[in-house]
Amino acid sequence: MNTLLKYKDRLLFSGNAKNSGGPLYALILLIFLAYTLAVFALSSFPILALCCVFNIGLMFFARVRPRPALFYFLRLLPFIVFASAVNFFFDGFRTGLLFFIRLLLVCHITHCFRYVLPSRKLAGGVEFLMTPLRLFKLNPRDTGLMISICLAFIPVLGREMEQLKLGLKAKGLSLGVKNAPYILRPLIAGIFKRTGEITLALKAKAYIEA
Repeated sequence: MNTLLKYKDRLLFSGNAKNSGGPLYALILLIFLAYTLAVFALSSFPILALCCVFNIGLMFFARVRPRPALFYFLRLLPFIVFASAVNFFFDGFRTGLLFFIRLLLVCHITHCFRYVLPSRKLAGGVEFLMTPLRLFKLNPRDTGLMISICLAFIPVLGREMEQLKLGLKAKGLSLGVKNAPYILRPLIAGIFKRTGEITLALKAKAYIEA
């Protein structure tokens, strides 16, 4: 029941009659997307250094805790190093270094963006941007709701995997291909369970027919 209430609070953001912060959230989302694209278009090291200063300033402004940010980087570091190495071998040292810096900046601003615009507000911004869909008799609120559900499912799946790892470790098993049946069965069962809880929450809010 506690899980169900948590989903209702986190996902069903549009229970209010009006989404008053929609325009502001949409503007922040557009700025984030424009900044991310601009970082990948930059090829000047001094300008990328200024972007790094901007990221650090935003980190303090958004009150992002350094320790979770560091763990976030460490999880993504193998992918960043691999992608940069590919660019290094095919296009040279400068291109590889540029790609490495760009990925670091984008990953960092994405982590900060999660604090500036949480999933509920992000879904509100997407809902506002989808307002023109009303011309085609489509409800933008449904789009925002789907975005919110997808974003909320990411940490849920992460916790499910952590529990599976602990369970396998307690049984003396490793997280490998040969133990796939022991991984996929509880993972799929957990996904169906969470989906059922979300369905009940949607019915409680009268978003879908009971």
